[in-house]
Amino acid sequence: MKHRNVLIIALVAALITPAAAAHVPLENSAPVQGEPVAADEPVTTVSAGSSQASAGSSQTNATNYTHLYLDDQYQYGEVKPGNSTTFNITVANGEDHAVELSPHVVLPQLEAHPIQDAWITIEDANTTLGANAERTFTVTVSVPEDTELGDYQAAIALTEETISYPARPPQPIHAATISVEVYQEPTVTIQSPSYYSTSIQAGSDYTYEVVVENTGENAVPLNPSIETEESRYRDQATAQRSWFDIEAPSEVAAGENATVEITVNAPSDASVGDYDAMVDLGLKDPGRQDQSDYWQQVDLGFQIWEQPEDPFVTDFQVGDEVENVTLTLSASQYREMANDRPASFDVTFVAPNGTVADHQRAQVTNRGSVSLTSAASRGETQGPYTSGNEAKQFVYGVDDPSAGEWTVQIMPHNTTDFSYEIVRNES
Repeated sequence: MKHRNVLIIALVAALITPAAAAHVPLENSAPVQGEPVAADEPVTTVSAGSSQASAGSSQTNATNYTHLYLDDQYQYGEVKPGNSTTFNITVANGEDHAVELSPHVVLPQLEAHPIQDAWITIEDANTTLGANAERTFTVTVSVPEDTELGDYQAAIALTEETISYPARPPQPIHAATISVEVYQEPTVTIQSPSYYSTSIQAGSDYTYEVVVENTGENAVPLNPSIETEESRYRDQATAQRSWFDIEAPSEVAAGENATVEITVNAPSDASVGDYDAMVDLGLKDPGRQDQSDYWQQVDLGFQIWEQPEDPFVTDFQVGDEVENVTLTLSASQYREMANDRPASFDVTFVAPNGTVADHQRAQVTNRGSVSLTSAASRGETQGPYTSGNEAKQFVYGVDDPSAGEWTVQIMPHNTTDFSYEIVRNES
């Protein structure tokens, strides 16, 4: 008896599994042109003028639809209000007999902004497509002058044949989707970088200047605000809104520029480290979609640092055969220094007997990199050039050092990162 129960369960599982694994199409999908639909997918053919098929509608074989092939089933275009754009839809006949086409517009039921039927004109020409022939229809979308900016969509069906899935509206089988972005040229632009990277000494402040240009015919409101968020990184602190002061006019006049000043006041007791904040300028451009506001946001990346009270100290050995010692210090500036002062070092060499040894600074070198492809926000620009990763190198020397253990003391100024190299030149 137990063996029989096991067998029944196994049979039921075998019957259920294929149905559960059946392919479920997307909401607005249709079968690939010319490919049969899986046999376990119910298909109902409905004419374009009829309503949703009733429960009593007959099921047609998935291979009974006309074999037509569309070259490009999704096309995109851009157009300004009051203008038009065109799409070319190419269809090929895979049947061995002529097919009568009926090009028409199908508006998506779930699309927030469907292309209005009245905007669309489909080329009125011969709609009889011969066996194994192809032809191209030209579809023109004319957008009225008062159309709201945004993305619009519709489908151009070439036959009345549709396909249905349970609890879904019929979908045209032979159709191309056209998507149109209705846009205007922006009239409000940010003339300053969209990202800043700065080093600010604790207890000091720094002011960023953001320039906004309005080339439009009307003034636009300007209402900047600071947004700070807790960092996603454990080693990065959170900037406080009380550290920021913003000065800006209430609007940008037509044809004018306006300057927004954002001052960061770094508290003397602030934790050393990296901080991020974002300035939302509160701008609305008549030439941009309302939901697109990233263009008027400015990211502030800044680092708070402290001037150390004591120097960095390291020891090194000198042998009897050493003629001179050179110390190379490289100050790297990954961020712009807020105080705009050059990097420098105070260096002290201490001999094995504890006395301070004489030394000389032999060389100062400036290094940098220049790119023709980097974004302007990543460095200073000069026409097509963007410079960055600047470094300053200092070389110090001690002649005829005595043998033994030496100490060098290095006090950095106006730099947050440096490297050192000690070379013993032997005879």
